[in-house]
Amino acid sequence: MEHTVESNDTRQLGTAPREIPAARIQEALAEILLSVPFRSSKQSQQLLRYIVDQTLSGHGQLLKERVIGADVFGRRPDYDTNSDPIVRARAAELRKRLAQFYVGPGANSSVRIEISPGSYHASFSGSSRPLATALESRNAAAAHQLAPETESVLVSGPQISFPAAATESDIKPRQNWPLWVISILCVLVLASSLFLFWPKSAVEQFWEPILSTSKPVLIYTGSNPVYLPSTEFLERYRATHQLDELDTQGHEFLIPLTPDQKLKLGDLMAVRNTYVTLGDVSANVAVVAFLTRKKRSFDLRSGEDVVFGDFHESPSVLIGAFNNGWTMQMTGDLGFVLGPGLAIRDRSDPRRSWTPLISSDNKILVDYAIVARLPHSNTGAPLVAIAGITQSGTRAAAEFITNPREIEELIKSAPKTWASENVEFVLQTKVVNDIPTTPTVVAVRYW
Repeated sequence: MEHTVESNDTRQLGTAPREIPAARIQEALAEILLSVPFRSSKQSQQLLRYIVDQTLSGHGQLLKERVIGADVFGRRPDYDTNSDPIVRARAAELRKRLAQFYVGPGANSSVRIEISPGSYHASFSGSSRPLATALESRNAAAAHQLAPETESVLVSGPQISFPAAATESDIKPRQNWPLWVISILCVLVLASSLFLFWPKSAVEQFWEPILSTSKPVLIYTGSNPVYLPSTEFLERYRATHQLDELDTQGHEFLIPLTPDQKLKLGDLMAVRNTYVTLGDVSANVAVVAFLTRKKRSFDLRSGEDVVFGDFHESPSVLIGAFNNGWTMQMTGDLGFVLGPGLAIRDRSDPRRSWTPLISSDNKILVDYAIVARLPHSNTGAPLVAIAGITQSGTRAAAEFITNPREIEELIKSAPKTWASENVEFVLQTKVVNDIPTTPTVVAVRYW
């Protein structure tokens, strides 16, 4: 017998469930696994397939961190999940890749597969257009039956019809409205009222200064200057070394340098405003996915493709720290600032500072980041800065402020007026295999 799954769309509308056949979900899964965001990650493919299969099979009890670690990543059944957070790290990576897919090649997919933050269960949703059309038709038929000759008044969304003024000669006996019609109209009016006055969530309040404007959100990302081997240097290297076929096709390969290697003037070329780190790209994906869910337009910029006046005209998100001169300029007078020696300093207490923990082989083990949300910044427009000391911190910070659960934790101790105030906080994140884990707040201030 074919499995079916209830669509999220219909549950939220409170109507009869519309089921998605398991075959359609498997087709959607196959499309995702073959897409560009997933093609290069076997572990993301394995994890997504496992979660979807167990969800469809009704084996929700297996979707726990330790079980997934053993079944998908080959860990011992009793391994320590605190010292080895591979499942959490890969799940965060999986959510990022799903966001990339639905922003890009899967934007028009009829079935969406999502993994909610803080959970390893899959949820499935389909297009709500057929249901919306049915509701509109039913309401139109009811309205026609209720009042053939009416004037229409729009009240909080749903259209309710009231009888037009009539003369004494026009008055005719008419039947009472059916009870089910009255019930539907009452429910629609109540739902519209609740929608208008329902309190915003913490993550919506955090982003309210950015979301409340009608202008596209300017997302500016810092770029990293790099040195590349010159064409002449590469040709000399190829002439004296045996290269595989891939390395002979272009310039994107590493040349191993020895301690006695001598480089001549012109062997290296300085390249600016071209390269963006993977962590900054991941931060872009998190922010863009969030804005897309909120149906907000955005404008991506990097390098020299921006001037101060652009920030004055639009709400802005700055991504990156030391590689982003605009971040350094816009946050330089705040309480927590980026300082020399790859550090974050507390200007009100010089004894407090935070620096990354780096291993002997130059791998980041612990990173820090600043997040600043300024409803009224120096630009005259709302601004959010997402600035990790390294790319891992930037990525963790972006995922933090687009996660409803994390923002809820942040504001538990916030003043009641925090939603309209400036907010700045410092995050700490552990890094495993260059992937940041869920960060924690180590300092925060409101003003």
